[in-house]
Amino acid sequence: MKAFLDALERFLTWFFAIAFGLVLVYAGVRYSHHREKAKDPWLLAQKANTVEAYAAFLRQCQGCPREEDARKALDDLQQGQGLISRLSRDHLPERASITLPSFSSDGHLILATTGKGPDFWESETGHRASFGENTFSTPQGRIRVDTLSLAPDGRRVAAGTGGDEGGRLYMWELSSETKISEQAVDGYDVKTVQFSPDNNWLGWRGDGPVGLWNPATQKFFRGNHDGVKSIAFLQSRDGGLLFLTAGDRELWVWDTEGLGLQRQGGVDTERPLLGLSQDGRVVAHTNGRVLEAWDTESRQLLGELRDLDGTIIKFCRNSENGQLLIGTDTGFIYLWDPEGSALPIARVAAHEGPIEDLACGAGGRLVSVGWDGAKVWSLEKLARSQESQEKPAATPKASH
Repeated sequence: MKAFLDALERFLTWFFAIAFGLVLVYAGVRYSHHREKAKDPWLLAQKANTVEAYAAFLRQCQGCPREEDARKALDDLQQGQGLISRLSRDHLPERASITLPSFSSDGHLILATTGKGPDFWESETGHRASFGENTFSTPQGRIRVDTLSLAPDGRRVAAGTGGDEGGRLYMWELSSETKISEQAVDGYDVKTVQFSPDNNWLGWRGDGPVGLWNPATQKFFRGNHDGVKSIAFLQSRDGGLLFLTAGDRELWVWDTEGLGLQRQGGVDTERPLLGLSQDGRVVAHTNGRVLEAWDTESRQLLGELRDLDGTIIKFCRNSENGQLLIGTDTGFIYLWDPEGSALPIARVAAHEGPIEDLACGAGGRLVSVGWDGAKVWSLEKLARSQESQEKPAATPKASH
């Protein structure tokens, strides 16, 4: 009997030792699995469930299995902040970049390019608005486009290009998709083109020269003017049409009948030029996280915005109410009224990387471009979403 009890005791001792060891192994595996889950970027993004968290995940993802899930989650959140649509890229090579966006006068269409010829998208849906198989082609095929502009009446599209011997200006009729005119710019690539508000003139800028082109009358004016970095047309308050050029801290004002210099002067700032607004009303200067907005007619400072998240690299102006949209290299977009407050109205983490381009359009719409694509925003909804975030929660009533 004693031998049996000794054997049983040894068996139970080994059994409980092995069982305890298995419990420890199981606990270690579970703990290790829990730690791995706690460090899983996708699970962390889901747990945070914020725009910033999904944007951070996508910056590291780039082709990972959860990319589409993260993008959908990000879009769902951003729709609550003002996102209307993403411009489709189904007809483009993977990771193709959409650039040089601008709106039609009613805000319903967006003109942009992917490098070869212009394309159109519907701003409300983000779907491509096709104009035929050979949209805006030349006898040599679809040209490489360096700059684009859509006429305010929506009837014509202009483009500028570079070349070994100089640049060229092109103009197409939108309804027929045919090229109606072409103009050489000897010796310089064309960097910027812009239609005048009356649809008659095309302003252009090269590395050195600036000029005006009217294909209907075949008038072509050119002036060599080093240092110009931005151009715009301005419908002055007395009704005249002026052509503006800006470089560093200088502004030049030209007439549109012969490119005659009417006046020139500077703005009192130490900050480098960011550019002119599309409507010519504002010239912006920045040196990183500070933006100055100046009135181009009075050359008076309208306002100053400070301490933004990241370096300021793009801006545009909503002509309907004078608000500015500002993009930074950290992917943020700020909505600001330079004459209303020194603080932004709203901000949104719009893209996973730097804001590459911004364009404002009618109806309070904005298109922003980053390496992760092009997005269309409602400025009214963006402002409302910021107000709802800042509004304090209601204090519950005490029960009696």
